[in-house]
Amino acid sequence: MKSSNRRAVVGVAAASLLAGVSFAPVSVASAAEGRAEPVRLVVSLSAGVDAEATLPSLSRLGLASADAKGGSFARKLLAEVRAKSIEVPGNKASAVMAALRSDPAVASVRIDPVATASAVTPNDPLYTAGNQRELGQVNVPAAWDTTTGAKIRVAVVDTGVSSVGDLAGKVLPGRDFYNYDDDASDDGVFPHGTVVASLIAAAPNNGSGMAGVCAQCEILPVKVLGSGGSGHYTDIAEGVIYATKQNAKIINLSLGGPASDPVLKDAIAYANGKGALVVAAAGNEGNTVKQYPAAYADVLAVGGTNTRTGTNSRVSFSSYGSSWVDVAAPAITAGMYNDATYCYDTTSSPASCRKDGNYKVQGTSFSAPLVSGIAALVASKNPKYAGWSLGNAITQSAKPIGSWVKYGLVDAKAALAKGNDTTAPTFTSFSPAANAKVHGTVAVSTTGLKDAWSGIRNVDLYVDGKWHSWDYTSPFQPKLNTAKRNGAIKIQVRYTDKAGNIRWSAVRTVIADNKVPTVTVTKAPANKAKVKGTVTVKGKASDANGIAKVQLMVNGKVVATTTKASYSLSFKVAKQKKTMKVRVRAYDKAGNVKYTATRTYKRA
Repeated sequence: MKSSNRRAVVGVAAASLLAGVSFAPVSVASAAEGRAEPVRLVVSLSAGVDAEATLPSLSRLGLASADAKGGSFARKLLAEVRAKSIEVPGNKASAVMAALRSDPAVASVRIDPVATASAVTPNDPLYTAGNQRELGQVNVPAAWDTTTGAKIRVAVVDTGVSSVGDLAGKVLPGRDFYNYDDDASDDGVFPHGTVVASLIAAAPNNGSGMAGVCAQCEILPVKVLGSGGSGHYTDIAEGVIYATKQNAKIINLSLGGPASDPVLKDAIAYANGKGALVVAAAGNEGNTVKQYPAAYADVLAVGGTNTRTGTNSRVSFSSYGSSWVDVAAPAITAGMYNDATYCYDTTSSPASCRKDGNYKVQGTSFSAPLVSGIAALVASKNPKYAGWSLGNAITQSAKPIGSWVKYGLVDAKAALAKGNDTTAPTFTSFSPAANAKVHGTVAVSTTGLKDAWSGIRNVDLYVDGKWHSWDYTSPFQPKLNTAKRNGAIKIQVRYTDKAGNIRWSAVRTVIADNKVPTVTVTKAPANKAKVKGTVTVKGKASDANGIAKVQLMVNGKVVATTTKASYSLSFKVAKQKKTMKVRVRAYDKAGNVKYTATRTYKRA
């Protein structure tokens, strides 16, 4: 277990678990100065840097092992979004951050934010007694006439999930990114993740307990929050990437807060790029302040309605805003605890909904899993639907309920009837051109790329018939790494829209050239000569694929360029410093470069 003094606990209301996770406001390294307690930093890496290698700047500080937080398993997950999580002594945090910011391999470094958790007609007793009003309010029983669900994998990224009561046999092996082990059971003081999972997949129609939305759904437990309900941002990002790699169709994030961070944003973009639907609680701030991850693009953000009144009105604590809250669902629900007892709301004064006098199940944390369960029903009826298609079915079938939410209250039955984008994306052309000379790593760019409805999800590059690389964020430029190859390479690009429709380019041949040209000086003043007037330097350059240009450099600046095979270049001494460092460089048509040795001249 990580020491609790590194994890701020905020946002838990007395006698109530208001859904969502609030990000603790840690803004500067100075917050940890003077203390030896470890501080977690998150590092975003520059393009082209090996995300799994140790940073030289850390090695020079004697902190080579600092980037091993979570071991190789976690390190490989963050490498997918070019990030590292490191842990350093608190009294060295400022110095380490300064050193990292001067490292060209580092794009940015910051304190890793901390998140904390708040909170066909079945014969199940809670349902038949009328204690699961939330299901009827979003038309789930009517949807069950069409499907009660299939084996759709839903990831619950939370405090863990315990396989108890109506969840027995439905919880898959998962992963714990808080303790970095394989035990993803729920050890929360309040079993937040277990309650969330029970709303999605508690076995219905078994004569006991409660009814979840999706009868056959499988729960992938991903523990990112500790028993006190808090966890670092990178833990959550690792959990999202892990869930995606485990083929979760839907990822439920009943957590959020006002802070935005590029690592979590990139992790969610990664999940979107792989075709998963990410559902997140809008939060319980009772205002329009955007909460994350709900406010990120391509996240289905869920606000809360008042279950008790049975109306479509916003429950007082729900965050709201039609610019970023997509849909709404009931926010006061039933739920199952780790000991397989059930909590539910029976009166307008819900003391009976408290467990040990401390908590009741209410908040947008519990609105979100109702929507995740409905998405799983849509996926059950339409197995080929990608994440965007599931979200589109939910948003386009929602019932308008006011300006506080973009689309309205979810409707499970209506969502099952919504169609899908079936038209593949289109493009005009892509580069590099046919027979182009390339070297090193080259971005494959596309012009005129568009999609009529859902939008572009990702672009994949194939080399010699095998998958090579991909890009899942605009402007969608997968990288062609020619490494040390020389000769013809066959490339092909695959374009996928958010609904999963695919368009292939034709196969194109490019020429890899990773051999540098030759270049020599054939006539010029001798090294250490004193010069005046105009100095002329003549050279000779050659390459199997041709020379593109030859340049003359003085003190690191280009003073002359030629493409003529005579390769004669000159400069005026009067325009240069008293001491001149002179050399010639040649580029071949693939962009490889070669320099001559430097000659030093003095002004006469």
